[in-house]
Amino acid sequence: MKTILISGDRSGAGKTSITVTIAALLSRTYKVQCFKVGMDYIDPSYLSAVTGRHCLNLDSFVLSPEENKEIFSHACATMGADIAIIEGVRGLFEGAESLSDIGSTASIAKLLRVPIILVIDARSITRSAAAILKGFSTFDPEITISGVILNNVKGEGHIRKATEAIEHYCGIPVVGVVPRLDNPPLKMRHLGLVPFLEGAPDKEFLSRIALMIESVGKQIDI
Repeated sequence: MKTILISGDRSGAGKTSITVTIAALLSRTYKVQCFKVGMDYIDPSYLSAVTGRHCLNLDSFVLSPEENKEIFSHACATMGADIAIIEGVRGLFEGAESLSDIGSTASIAKLLRVPIILVIDARSITRSAAAILKGFSTFDPEITISGVILNNVKGEGHIRKATEAIEHYCGIPVVGVVPRLDNPPLKMRHLGLVPFLEGAPDKEFLSRIALMIESVGKQIDI
């Protein structure tokens, strides 16, 4: 079974929109089981909706390594899945402490030995995106970043410069580029996303998600 973990370089990098898109598209062909790092119930509501399967939480601060492994293996093996997708929380290395990775996305990636797709907010940066990735990929030798998705790009020149720099300096492929959107597809409020079930009665809400899946999906090498 294939497993990927999608993380951001920071909160607000666009990992939820991108994870929802990838999960929705793959669910058209495969049985996709999603997981969310951290005790968040809002992002999982979207992942559950687009896959038709309950998204489960993984958390190295609240749960033991054995409990996280059991949740993951039971959902994938016992419930049956072709692909597992794990959405990270905040930035890749953010957790409960400053000098350890407990509670972080990185800790789950290491525990389950899962490759990472890193979403970088590339707004207004090109070569600097390579410097960001270089830092992330070398910060902890126990993680593997296998691909990058550049979010908030604008124009072919922006894409070319950032991609060339990343692949030259980091040797990590850019597997997707998502254009900057004037109107974010997922509705926000002061504490984060509007939960899926709360927004679902609104036809515009559902149409925006459908449009996001189709438009963003064209930009990612699934």
